[in-house]
Amino acid sequence: MMPTSIQQSKQWKKSSEKWKELYHHYEKHKKAIKERLQEFKQVRDEKKTFREICFCILAANTSSKMASRVMNGVGEVIFTGSEQEIRERLHALSCRFYNKRAEYIFLARNVPIKFERDYLAENIKGFGYKESSHFLRNMGHSDYAILDKHVLRAMQEFGIIKKIPTMNKKNYLILEKKLKLFSKYLNISMDELDFVLWSRKSGEILK
Repeated sequence: MMPTSIQQSKQWKKSSEKWKELYHHYEKHKKAIKERLQEFKQVRDEKKTFREICFCILAANTSSKMASRVMNGVGEVIFTGSEQEIRERLHALSCRFYNKRAEYIFLARNVPIKFERDYLAENIKGFGYKESSHFLRNMGHSDYAILDKHVLRAMQEFGIIKKIPTMNKKNYLILEKKLKLFSKYLNISMDELDFVLWSRKSGEILK
């Protein structure tokens, strides 16, 4: 059972080797994490904002590394190409699920962008709460949980959850609330904690 307050968090024992490793990882990578988060706060024009939408579409259920590689080679076709032209370009770049991702990118061009998670999850095909949170974080917005497999497994490891539930809106918000409590207990911001938990498993600090 997840503690409901900081005072009830006795199951989180900071003296254990696991805790020491977590804090060591945070201290070791704190500078790089803060620099990455600062990059996200840079002002973006409309074109760069749409590129971030495309990046998050590509990263869903794959990896940030693959999404970055594809975005580095995709060029202007995401802005001006037909769905078929986008599909062909993604295929040429060895993008996974290129058919669906081409469709999602093409359709996203006609969606007005609002920096609201519910709106994004409901209006951009290929976006759920995780992708919407990822996009908002990458656009400089704070305090969202990006609950990918690395973070969810870390939540299990530290006793925040017993098992990983089916991920729907209700469960996502419940887990996000639990992670925020854990963040306060650690005295590490939510944005930094996401990078700490993610990079412990992936070995990298990517976007």
